[in-house]
Formats: sequence, structure tokens, C-alpha cells
Amino acid sequence: MKRLYPGLGALVLLAFFSLSLAAPGYAQTAAATTKPANSSRYDISKEVTLSATVESVPGKSSSARAQEDFVVLQTKLGTVNGKLTPFALNGKGAISIMQGEQIKATGVMTTLEHKQVFVIRVLEVGGRTYQIRSKHGLPREHPAIYGEAATPSKGGQL
Repeated sequence: MKRLYPGLGALVLLAFFSLSLAAPGYAQTAAATTKPANSSRYDISKEVTLSATVESVPGKSSSARAQEDFVVLQTKLGTVNGKLTPFALNGKGAISIMQGEQIKATGVMTTLEHKQVFVIRVLEVGGRTYQIRSKHGLPREHPAIYGEAATPSKGGQL
């Protein structure tokens, strides 16, 4: 019986240390869950519409996935980097945007890779409206398919 106690003591010490080491990991997990779970999701309730002049447009690439640049927009309040989808300017259904063109962009301002970026969901260019993202912020593959002709305005200027 005397041999059982040293083994039992070692087992109790091992259990004690494993529980004490697991406690900080558990506390860390609880702290991580206090962060907003939807931080990377598109929040349609925070959408705004910007009227802007296009300062620059990213170059077209042979691969829609390679297009990672921003369309730079000049608004009344300053310059904004507009985030398009990989399909907006490339491939079937690409949208034609030119420097100096007047546009309206509806989207949400967010931070991506430590930069303020305007994630564009709806783009009005040249009398057409393009849905380049869904209401949940997911990219549409062929924006021109989801475009519609603009209705002529019957009121004053915005």
C-alpha cells in the first residue's frame, strides 16, 4: 500500500498543474468571445451613398482574382479608396469606369489591412446601376447582368 501513495500524489500534482495551466487558456477564450462576431460581415444598416469623381481606376488584369487595387474616388469631404469586387472590372460583364467620370457608390466604410476602405455594393456609372455585391456583401460574379438602366430624374439636383 505504501507504493500506491507516491503514485497517487504524483497524479494529484499532475492534475493540479494541468488545471492551473488550462485556466489562462479558458480565460483567453472567454475574452476572445467578447469581440463582435460580425466585425468582418457587411452591415447594410451602415450603408451610405457617395457622389464622387473617379480619380483613378485599377488596371485590368487577365485574371479576375488578381485585381486587388482600389478605385480612388474624390468626394466633397476628401479622397476615398473604393473596394470593388474581383469581377467588377474584369471578364464577362465588366463595368466600364473611366478617370474623371461622375459616379454614385453605395457601401460601407470599413478598415481592411489597417486602411480605411469604402466597400462598394451598388455602383451608378453612366446612367446604369450595378449591383456588384449582395445585401450581405458577397461579390456578384457578373455585375453587368445585375445592372439596370437608370430612371430619369424628375426633380432637382442632389
